[in-house]
Amino acid sequence: MNRVRSFGFATRWRIGALLVWLVLACLLPGILGVAVLFAREYRNGRAQLERDLMATARAMAQAVDSRLLRAQTVGEVLATSDALTRQDLEGFHRRAREVIATTKVGMNVVLSDESGQQIINTLRDFGEPLPRHGHPAMLRRVFETAKPVVSEVYIGGVLRRPVVSIDLPVISDTKVAYVLSIGLSPYDFNAILVAQNFPAGWVSAVFDHTGIIAARTHAPEEFIGRKGTAEYIQRISESPEGVMETVTLEGTPTLSAWRRSSVTGWSVGIGIPRQLLERDLMHTMTWLGLGLATLLVVGLGLAWMAGRIIAASVRALTEPAIALGNGQLVPIPEVSIQESAEVATALRQAGQLLAERSAALVAANRELEQLARRDALTGLHNRKSANERLRMEFLRLKRSGHPYAVLFVDVDWFKEVNDSYGHEVGDRVLRHMATVLASSLRATDFVARYGGEEFVALLSETTREGALRTAEVVRRTVADQSFPVVGQVTVSIGVAMARSEDEDEDRAVRRADKALYKAKEDGRNVVRSS
Repeated sequence: MNRVRSFGFATRWRIGALLVWLVLACLLPGILGVAVLFAREYRNGRAQLERDLMATARAMAQAVDSRLLRAQTVGEVLATSDALTRQDLEGFHRRAREVIATTKVGMNVVLSDESGQQIINTLRDFGEPLPRHGHPAMLRRVFETAKPVVSEVYIGGVLRRPVVSIDLPVISDTKVAYVLSIGLSPYDFNAILVAQNFPAGWVSAVFDHTGIIAARTHAPEEFIGRKGTAEYIQRISESPEGVMETVTLEGTPTLSAWRRSSVTGWSVGIGIPRQLLERDLMHTMTWLGLGLATLLVVGLGLAWMAGRIIAASVRALTEPAIALGNGQLVPIPEVSIQESAEVATALRQAGQLLAERSAALVAANRELEQLARRDALTGLHNRKSANERLRMEFLRLKRSGHPYAVLFVDVDWFKEVNDSYGHEVGDRVLRHMATVLASSLRATDFVARYGGEEFVALLSETTREGALRTAEVVRRTVADQSFPVVGQVTVSIGVAMARSEDEDEDRAVRRADKALYKAKEDGRNVVRSS
């Protein structure tokens, strides 16, 4: 009988006992290692889930901001409508309905006076009796501050159900004449939640800046218009984002992530019921136990092979994880373990999702910037952009003495064009006019639609004589054009030079405007300077 010396002791081993101890010696460290790895992976998975929830909450908050800001942009465009300037309320009613139908932003447009009485509501035909504004306090705030306001959820005056509105001042003669409201339905925000395609059982909601629920995936009819839980409202007031264990309004314990927008003060919350998290954990532990039992039965050889396979599969996830951290598309590695392949696929999907959301955010920001600075009808710069350019040129004049001229261009008899041919033809005339003006000026000059049929041009690095020559070229070019339907159209032009002694950029604009009125008084289709 052979004797084996091990650790200083003489031992005799039976094959069965040796195999048992060998299997145990091989598998016990593996079992412990798997347990440690599982605990580590669970913590990492929990942390990754929280990060994913936060990333989704941020994207949703940006989507909510985008929807609110797009509505505000549409309201700003409507608030400067020439129909309001002319007090053509019926024409403005038609225009507002067209804008709502075309842009798909909001559900209605409301125009209210200072007493709170609704004058126009696109949900009703023009002239129908209308109630008072559903949120008089917010209305007073706009009249007092002359600034746009994003409302909380309140009961609308016409629909008598929860609504949200963007309320903007309509300025006339430097005073707030009306308040224009873009109404949004909570279902507009529900679409953002539905688009996330959350797993069944997950709960998400959109909250206004006071903590009132504006949209919810579960039982929206019951909870929209109600306050969120006191714990949630307190936490979002303390921090703009985070993750916490909380209880829903239905009493369901959840792991919740929230994000509050620094722009609008609105927030979104995403909750995963704790029962679902624990069920996934128990499912994983069950499969782990079955796997370990199988390893005990199969023996040393399979245990050793499985260990190598598992280690290789786990190590294969390193490169995708690093690629995801660098913002790159994640390649799916060749692995032998299904779970590792699923994690690798999830990493790639997470990379694609982050890339898509980043691209969507860039596109949304670009679209908002375009809407904020471009005139929707002509494609030229709008009044806001013109005021910014005027300020920049004025500061440059003050700093370095570079001269510039302001041209005020007004289409002659444009009201008769609209009255005789209709606003659609008038719009075509304005679009053609924009093309003519842009082509008549230098590439370095600036031209914008200032409002209605008025255009403003800034001629940098030019003298008074040069500005008058340019204005005359523009006037003749317009007069020689054949405009759609109406044929010949003429313009009157007021020219003014900015002066270094001017207090601000508005001085030159006023002089150009005064010169334009002189051109009108002198019979139109002429150039005058001031």
